[in-house]
Amino acid sequence: MYVPMTPSRILKRAVKLYSTKTAVVDGAVRLTYADVQKRVWHVYHAVEKAGLTFDGRVAVLDYNTYRYFELYFGMSLTHHTLLPLNIRLSPAEYTYILNDSEAEAIIFHADFKPVLEKIRPDLHSVKYFYVAEGAADVDWITDTYENLIDNASSEPVEATVDDENALLNLYYTSGTTGKPKGVMLTHRNIYANAMTTIVAFKLEDRTVWHHIAPLFHLADAFFIWSVTYQGGRHVMQRQFVPQNVLETIQSEGITAAMMVPTMINFLLNVPDLERYDLSSLQWVMVGGAPMSPANAQRMMKSLGCRYLSGYGLTETCPLLTVGNIKDTLLHLPEEDQMKYLTRTGLEVPGVDLKVVDISGKEIPWDGQSVGEIIVRGDNVMKGYWKLPNETAGAIRDGYFYTGDLATVDEEGYVLIVDRAKDIIISGGENISSVEIENVLYMHPAVLECAVIAIPDAKWGEIPKAIVALKPDSSITEEELVIFARERLAGFKTPKAILFVKELPKTGSGKILKTELRARYR
Repeated sequence: MYVPMTPSRILKRAVKLYSTKTAVVDGAVRLTYADVQKRVWHVYHAVEKAGLTFDGRVAVLDYNTYRYFELYFGMSLTHHTLLPLNIRLSPAEYTYILNDSEAEAIIFHADFKPVLEKIRPDLHSVKYFYVAEGAADVDWITDTYENLIDNASSEPVEATVDDENALLNLYYTSGTTGKPKGVMLTHRNIYANAMTTIVAFKLEDRTVWHHIAPLFHLADAFFIWSVTYQGGRHVMQRQFVPQNVLETIQSEGITAAMMVPTMINFLLNVPDLERYDLSSLQWVMVGGAPMSPANAQRMMKSLGCRYLSGYGLTETCPLLTVGNIKDTLLHLPEEDQMKYLTRTGLEVPGVDLKVVDISGKEIPWDGQSVGEIIVRGDNVMKGYWKLPNETAGAIRDGYFYTGDLATVDEEGYVLIVDRAKDIIISGGENISSVEIENVLYMHPAVLECAVIAIPDAKWGEIPKAIVALKPDSSITEEELVIFARERLAGFKTPKAILFVKELPKTGSGKILKTELRARYR
């Protein structure tokens, strides 16, 4: 029997078994699974009657709210695609993504009204603007989100998508070309990853998941599907304020969450941390950047929970490895166990992961040899939006090449040692060094430049630019930072700029970033 792998099946099970249970908590908003189902049907009918093309894109620009929950599931009933947008981008970046994706509608929180008003004349395809938690008080706003939903039918809807390989979500991620690439994820990708996540993290109906990391990122969004499948409860954290996060863990009985190391550092430095009752918290998945064994131990001691490392990419929906400790290693001293726990982890069920050398041969499991991580599985993307050449370059011979360099130890634990794609990870956000370089090259005084990651106690990594100026040109560090900030999101702007006479290069003229890292990191 063939039954399409589509996320609409996920909510159906949860409603069937847990209809009266609280599914979503968002401040004063508390929705049962039955409530969510009704609103999802409203979303379906609203989108179907909105005048979109058959497979049109609907963008969402919002905080972690109940709207994300119902949109993720509501869109899975339609033949349309959801396009989550990073809330920290610049106007130019929103313009590029909305035009490149050919989005036809956008649902946005009222806080983002000024930026949309600014870029609206430059948008080529967006016809409908729906504001949330604000009034439709200017002529370009089509209506409020709640009016859109309330005015739609609540007639029950069965699964309408027969093609599990149809595009469902489109995420734009930083790449090495300087422009973000749209990652196409299908119904099958998302459904398969949900099943993998349930097994890898042992999720159950008692799970109370804290959505702290942003839901426009797959780093957290994939728990929308997996926790729901098991009938767990979702608690939304709209913005990361350390004290508020701790209060929510205490008041809602949070059992699990995903955070980047930067978030954890903020929590551990909250004054009087010990006054919060965090006894319900069982584990935290740490992703987005590596965490040292010492910091992991400090986290477990201060928060009273288990540490779990997790690794994945947007292109893999995202989960690839989890740092569970093997039962055959439980006899080891705690210090030795921590060395395993804080590695990138073991491949998860449903994923075939290999680390290969330049010839494609698997490297020895000696913890020393370095190769590139390649993977295949039902969770690997359909491809990059409108970029067939990039897709062909990334998916070769049945495997997706991640660009991440790693070792494998004798137990099969993967450890990432470098990123071949020169992506900087700052506070859990991916930053393309090439994107920053392209902006710096726009300044008439810049001859050549390179951007590298340097360690930062607060953000993990921050971008630093090494710049050589043209002869007889001059500019200060402050002036160049301001120039970049006007064209980039704040978190992408270089936090330091070093002026040099010239940059080191290979014989072919390529800038040697490895030497720059060694010299200036």
